Amino acid sequence: MVKANPPRGLPARARAASVAPVWATGIGRCRHCLIGAQVLTGMINPKLDTANGRRPLIGVGTYATTPRARELVNEVLDSNRLSYGPMTKRFEEEFARLHGCRFGIMSNSGTSALQIALQAMKELHGWADGDEVLVPAVTFVATANIVLHNRMVPVPVDVEPIYYGLDPAQMERAITPRTRAVIPVHLFGQPSDMDPILEIARRHKLLTIEDSCETMFADYHGRRVGSLGDIGCFSTYAAHLIVTGVGGVSTTNNPDYMVKMRSLLNHGRDSIYISIDDDKDKAGAELHTIIERRFKFISVGHSFRVTEMEAALGLAQLEDWEPMIRQRRQNAAALSQALKPLDNMLQTPAIRPGSEHSFMMFPIVLRQQHKREMVNFLEDNGVETRDMLPLTNQPVYSRLLGWQEADYPHARHINDSGFYVACHQDLQPGELDYIADCVTRFFTEPRTKKAETATLILLADARSPVSESSIEALPWTMFAQTIVVDDGLPPAARLELERRGAQVIAARGKDALDAALAAAQDAAGDIAVFYPFNGQWDARDIPRLLIGMNLGHDMVTASRFVVGGDRRVRQGNVRSLGNRVFNLLANIALEGNLSDSFSTFRAVRKSRLKEVAPIGHGATRLFALSLEAVKRGWRLQEIPTVETAPSSRGLVSSGLMTALPALSILLR
Repeated sequence: MVKANPPRGLPARARAASVAPVWATGIGRCRHCLIGAQVLTGMINPKLDTANGRRPLIGVGTYATTPRARELVNEVLDSNRLSYGPMTKRFEEEFARLHGCRFGIMSNSGTSALQIALQAMKELHGWADGDEVLVPAVTFVATANIVLHNRMVPVPVDVEPIYYGLDPAQMERAITPRTRAVIPVHLFGQPSDMDPILEIARRHKLLTIEDSCETMFADYHGRRVGSLGDIGCFSTYAAHLIVTGVGGVSTTNNPDYMVKMRSLLNHGRDSIYISIDDDKDKAGAELHTIIERRFKFISVGHSFRVTEMEAALGLAQLEDWEPMIRQRRQNAAALSQALKPLDNMLQTPAIRPGSEHSFMMFPIVLRQQHKREMVNFLEDNGVETRDMLPLTNQPVYSRLLGWQEADYPHARHINDSGFYVACHQDLQPGELDYIADCVTRFFTEPRTKKAETATLILLADARSPVSESSIEALPWTMFAQTIVVDDGLPPAARLELERRGAQVIAARGKDALDAALAAAQDAAGDIAVFYPFNGQWDARDIPRLLIGMNLGHDMVTASRFVVGGDRRVRQGNVRSLGNRVFNLLANIALEGNLSDSFSTFRAVRKSRLKEVAPIGHGATRLFALSLEAVKRGWRLQEIPTVETAPSSRGLVSSGLMTALPALSILLR
């Protein structure tokens, strides 16, 4: 911020990590239904048209590739070992240790972890087909499906209205002589009320599987999830807490369960030979025994294995789990505080006394109305939502099992009125502001109100990319108008941009920025976003500029020099000392706080542009505009971005040409 008033909504907070996230596009829904979320950080324009299949841009999940993850993945590649090996063993051991268990077994999903957990129990204890397993009436369908896949019968138990876990008060009445196990689900990041559940289970000689796919690193009365029951099951699929792309983990302190589960995820193979390392350094009779038995299969098992690559990704994240969980908890607390004035209309997450909450997501339940209108409003305004895992109203269970939603009144209310939004660690302060602002606007302003109209102005020249993917990456639906300032654009790119509806304006030998500023004055709405369309900048940062403008800022700059930003070259090195020196001098002279006053990638209000007449050309004119903005007390914001130039030579040359004019502007 530079001489800016505090933004509406939530207080700003520091980033948890110094490494900028590498965002996944089209990230799939997690084991609990995160299908089709495109995860982008930062700022969006609520003009997004979700009705026509456009993806919301404040997604419920995140993934950031870190240097440590790359290091461990390279370690796997250098080893030439992809099948189960040392990396997976390290991940299993560390994950189990962090959850208070002796054993960890990594599989290809949380659903697979549940499947082999129940199958192991059924085989080892001699349960019959048709025996029953208790499940909560609110959970993802996988919890019930794995019971059916094991040829057993899932029996729903209604949930607590405040914490959403299986209600111990309702549990005992669901037990019959055929009940064999209970699967409490630690939903949304919070443990179920395990002490009374376990006490009832012991009294009725039931075994307990913790479905902890949405909850890691959370304690219940001083004991970690995954260690409370007989087996714990976790998911590391996309958009979960620890993300490996695909993956799941089973934890237990029972060696018999460990051996059986490891066999079942390997086709039911004899446990004497699960890994290619199991006959390593063996000789004589011991080796001959392994050879004889290594293709023996003692169960009808599955191919639920993962590779060393997934384990490497997970192991890197286990090293940083504490700041990740801490940031999620801070984000959830900030959202709860911002939404507190709406307490009579909606229920935000409550934390059970004696429990911790990991906040895989931020659940909201409307108290007196159906959620659909609000969910549609949030989605129309670019905030991704997901239903709070309805189970008892699913057509398949009504058809197969005769379930009636009305038999589970708390679950029915959650089905009708509950949904969740993001609170993950990579949300920017502006995104938290925006989520809270949208929820508040739903109750306080006309539902038809949308964000201001904006125009995208592309600064294009001979370097502009012509690939379909680079043009497709532009957020077309977020702008009322797209204008291209053509300063030598390749004909193929020009034709494709015109085909997409862009208006192309020739620079005609003028300074491209002059032409862009002139085009902005005639553009639709009051917001103009200037984007250098030369392949050096990330189009996924465009929405981040827009949301800052929609929150009331006068200018938002994509900065290469704030935390999370960077300036790189494809060949050679670059330090950009000149930029930093001039920014420092400008801040000293004007008592500002600019980090990147030369960036071409920025959004500005047209009404503010009419107030100023910045001198200079190109980057120096942008420098002058930044100084004018500070002097006039505009509401300013900077968001991190990464610029990748072809080589350092051109950057050094342009920097030298800019230095004297910039110094002249600063002195004036």
